[in-house]
Amino acid sequence: MTVLTSAGRAGDAGGVTPRPDPQVPAKAKRRSFTADFKMKVLAEYEAAPEGERGKVLRRYGLHSSHIVDWRRSRDAGAAAGLAKTRGRPAADPRDKELEQLRAENDRLQACVPHNSRRLERQIVL
Repeated sequence: MTVLTSAGRAGDAGGVTPRPDPQVPAKAKRRSFTADFKMKVLAEYEAAPEGERGKVLRRYGLHSSHIVDWRRSRDAGAAAGLAKTRGRPAADPRDKELEQLRAENDRLQACVPHNSRRLERQIVL
């Protein structure tokens, strides 16, 4: 959204000047954190005195929910849980080979009746 102002300024011919609306933030990009960073922040947060923990969160721009999630992950699976990535797991290469073998099998099965008739004719002759 753009706010238009027509305030007369010195040297301004009374034209309309577009000004970006400060209330509309740009689309935020989802942040991702490495396992090392999470461990570093967790250690720093847990070492901080009770009244200083908020400072640690503000320094890194985090919320307390990050700490809660990271602790659960750490406790459940140590460093492996902290490095967990989102999204679909990579495809197993054996699945591709299996699909190719099935396609070849189907192709060969389709050839069997045709070849069997050809063999019968050769035997009769």
